Amino acid sequence: MHKEELTDGQSLRGFALATIAFLAIFAATAVPIPLYADYQVTIGLTTADISNTMLTYLTGVTLTLLLAGRISDALGRTPVTSLTLMLAILGCIMFMTADSGAAVLSARFVQGLSAGLGMSAVSALVIDCVGEKHLGWGSAVASCGAMVGIMIGSVGVGVLYDLVPNTVVLYGIMIAILAVCLFLMPVVHEPLDQTLSLRAVIRVRIYVPRDNRRLFAVVAVCYLGTWLVSCFFQSFAAPIARQCFGETSPLAGSIILALIMAPSLIGGPLVQRFEPKRTLVIAMTAVTAATAGMAILVALGAELLFMADCAVFSLAMGVAVSVSLRLLLLHVSVLRVSAILASVNLVAYAGSAVTGVLCGILLGASSFAVVFAAMAVVLVGASLFVAASLRAPHEKKKDGRLTLHRFHKTRAAGASAAVVEPTSVESACEETAPALS
Repeated sequence: MHKEELTDGQSLRGFALATIAFLAIFAATAVPIPLYADYQVTIGLTTADISNTMLTYLTGVTLTLLLAGRISDALGRTPVTSLTLMLAILGCIMFMTADSGAAVLSARFVQGLSAGLGMSAVSALVIDCVGEKHLGWGSAVASCGAMVGIMIGSVGVGVLYDLVPNTVVLYGIMIAILAVCLFLMPVVHEPLDQTLSLRAVIRVRIYVPRDNRRLFAVVAVCYLGTWLVSCFFQSFAAPIARQCFGETSPLAGSIILALIMAPSLIGGPLVQRFEPKRTLVIAMTAVTAATAGMAILVALGAELLFMADCAVFSLAMGVAVSVSLRLLLLHVSVLRVSAILASVNLVAYAGSAVTGVLCGILLGASSFAVVFAAMAVVLVGASLFVAASLRAPHEKKKDGRLTLHRFHKTRAAGASAAVVEPTSVESACEETAPALS
């Protein structure tokens, strides 16, 4: 597999359009969430159906990341991004025409497929376009863009539905946005000029770099710890506003959700010039402190302080996930971007599904304050693990890594075979831990 060196114009154009497409894909996955109550009235959607929507969505995401997480290494970044946009459009059309619970679940599964490809292929396109010079921006979008997109879709629907209570109009607007992204995709320069075979990438495997397992574990812990809290808000932002602060308008829940998601996107770029390891430890400490603060503030009923604390958490979360991902990407081969992103997101999604169930059970037996306190305890352990792992000697020297500059320099010197061969599919099998035994 070969990668091209993009010009500044190609890089900026590709990064901008890929980022917009990434946000739009995940905004589309959030559109139906505020509309489930409407579906209950119009098509008889049951409570069991609503509970199963998350399961079908996560099934689609997990299957895609597990089986096709590296498919863009074979088909190219931009073609798979176009396919992802088509799936997102199809999901919206299926929701718009849904007339039964089974149709809603089918549409949600299709959205899961588009989200899985988005977390692997589209985020890889973002990283490839932005390059190493501005990797902080790329890692911020790849790590936090999905949450911000979900927030945009959910809040946008909440606002628009009050103005135009028509699901066809809402889905029509989302389809139009996705169609514009699809139409503009040929403008993005394909960063891969040579790809792997499809047979080589369709494998049930999780890629864990042999010489950077500790860093991979750090990234996984940062994702799991922060997603534990942020995913909880996706389901319970509105109940928190109503039960803890006495709010009757859905706007308060939307504001809380926006504050827990939106600031995360700027966290990584704000600290990209700081020393990454120390910054990561400080960020995880801030995440832990903010979560503990949530437990205290919901118990006191201090709504405005709680909202401010949510914004602090989101900013610290953005720093933690983007800096940890950037640390890992700076120590692995430039040809392993899609494999790394697919594996990290697979771990994060699977872990979030389990922790979400546990938090729901705990909430049923206690209160929001107790749940946030339990999350803070978990984050204390996560922060200690990250700090201890980063202080240990690193397994691999950075100068042994295959960078894009080194790749092209060696290739131009006529020794590309010696460089590319170790990163071929055969050697990938030696560096990759199988997901299923």
